[in-house]
Amino acid sequence: MNLAQGLKIGENHFRDFLDWLEEIALRDGVSFCEIFNGESLRKISSNPRLGRNDKLKQIKEELRRLRFPRLARMEEEVGKRLREMKFSPQIQITIPPGLEGGGLTVQMKASSYEELERLVGELARSLEKKAVKEIFALLRGSD
Repeated sequence: MNLAQGLKIGENHFRDFLDWLEEIALRDGVSFCEIFNGESLRKISSNPRLGRNDKLKQIKEELRRLRFPRLARMEEEVGKRLREMKFSPQIQITIPPGLEGGGLTVQMKASSYEELERLVGELARSLEKKAVKEIFALLRGSD
């Protein structure tokens, strides 16, 4: 629990960590120490470039990934497909944390009618790509 002391984790975060660690340990048949001594958590906790808040955030995210490996894989796959589509910077597509709600959000930023028309066209053309159907299949929970 040196990590908890080093990060000065509050009571609520500490309770969450214990719950998540217990679930991971029971599922994987490992101890808390083995989880904390895993390569990914060790890298985060020993990174001198990260401040306390960044370390805490990254450790929580890594524990979430360990706790829900299938969900983490699905999030990675959705992100990968979105990156492969190479939208213009004015088009932002985001997925909610934990794929909550099974949807995605599309935002466009245009400074003229012509730019908006071009962006809408780009988005419309993307619907013809296989990756879009794969993204929605992943959001529905299909591997």
